[in-house]
Amino acid sequence: MKNNAFWYGYLEAGEKGSLVVRAPDLDTGKPDTFYLYKQKRDAILEYKASFVEPKLRELNDKEQKQIPSLEKAYKKSLSQFQSRTSSPLNDEAAPSAKTTKTKNIADDLSLDDADEDFALDEAENEL
Repeated sequence: MKNNAFWYGYLEAGEKGSLVVRAPDLDTGKPDTFYLYKQKRDAILEYKASFVEPKLRELNDKEQKQIPSLEKAYKKSLSQFQSRTSSPLNDEAAPSAKTTKTKNIADDLSLDDADEDFALDEAENEL
């Protein structure tokens, strides 16, 4: 995956598999995680690279035709997203931004177990 360009792909995760977008400008602040927009969840989620990267693949010809609608959905989700590394004081979109709720990762699970288990969550502890 290129770090300086948008990447469109598919997350192979059984029934929870989905088209995804990886944006170069979304930074988690951690070297071992990254954000992906996941179409099936209509959300930008933080994933542990070691779990997810092996499950990502390029889009096939049929899936590539969905890129325009995927981009539109990503942009809509982005307008409501606030990363852990952004500060509301420095972010003009902050008044409408909300933190994405995600789930904890267990080191011994596979993507087929439950997609929610692969997104990291620090917000869950705040509930």
